[in-house]
Amino acid sequence: MRTIREVFVNFKRSGFLSLISIGTIVITIAVLGGYYLINETINHFMNKFQNKVEIVAFLNDNLSNDKIDNLITEIKGFSEVTEVIFVSKMDAYQEFAKDNEMKQILDSFEGNPFPDSIKIRLKNYARQNIEKLVKFFSNKEGVLEVQYGGKDIENFLNIINVIKFITAVAGIIFIIASILVVTSIINLTIYARRQDIYVFRMVGATETYIRAPFIMEGIIHGIIGGTIGWGVIYLIIRIISIQIQKEIGVNLLNFYLFEPHFFTIKFLIGCITSGAVLGLIGSLLSQGRIQGGY
Repeated sequence: MRTIREVFVNFKRSGFLSLISIGTIVITIAVLGGYYLINETINHFMNKFQNKVEIVAFLNDNLSNDKIDNLITEIKGFSEVTEVIFVSKMDAYQEFAKDNEMKQILDSFEGNPFPDSIKIRLKNYARQNIEKLVKFFSNKEGVLEVQYGGKDIENFLNIINVIKFITAVAGIIFIIASILVVTSIINLTIYARRQDIYVFRMVGATETYIRAPFIMEGIIHGIIGGTIGWGVIYLIIRIISIQIQKEIGVNLLNFYLFEPHFFTIKFLIGCITSGAVLGLIGSLLSQGRIQGGY
């Protein structure tokens, strides 16, 4: 009880400095939370689309059925492959002809313009897996062309990875800044109360009794900062979601990442705990000031 009382006394004495400490932690938690959400978004969409990545090999018309069967057997031998589908030129024609506009275009051709093809689906999206199969097809007789949609996805992921890197670096900078700010604020508090610390020592107070309020002050700064940081993250996403919905009619909060469970107890506890840890580290680093003689 005495420890909590001392914390609030320190708050009153250094209110502005306490707000700076809490504000720095708020920014840090918001940046770290943003990094976490970006990372979760990428992982979610990768898990969602990895089974949809496919390679399409277009075949020469004069390739015999036996050679096609042998080619399919070889493809199934790759450990990275989960499914191999042969699509005849007639199947391709019928599929495209289901669309009326496309059928009109097809009617302008003499005969069937589509070649036979083989669709290959992979276990996961990995550049080396695709390159391995593309290289395999490049040496095969009767293969006209190999297409895959991985390049666009890969370019997109490269951009996302850059964003992740920048966010991570910013997070590290703010973590260090938060710890340093909390340490400085607690140091100033210790300095302001150096006479009280001296008196406590003179009457035989234990080190734990003297240090506890300052450690608790850092933790409370972190808890408050973590809670507000959680609110800031939700508010930012809310604002962005509203703006995007106005522009393109899509509500981000309906997507997996922004479902309500991301802003419930688990995520809130994570933000509060992270803030408390930052505050604790900062307050512990300041304890040398007490040891130094205050």
